[in-house]
Amino acid sequence: MTHKSTEHIERSRKRIAKCLNLLEAVHGELEFVFEQNPDWNPDIKWQVEEAACKLGFTLATLSNWYDDEEE
Repeated sequence: MTHKSTEHIERSRKRIAKCLNLLEAVHGELEFVFEQNPDWNPDIKWQVEEAACKLGFTLATLSNWYDDEEE
């Protein structure tokens, strides 16, 4: 793998981690909103959780990218 590819993977990994941090904050805010308004449709909160889960899998893959090469 080229040095440039390694840089792109690392930059992407860091950006995904930042996205996950932001989604965690959004999830906390939505928890508050749904506690105050229990009749609201919870689909949006579920979508945020699903996005975080998928990004978490992507982050794990990028974090272990080089491990797979060594095996």
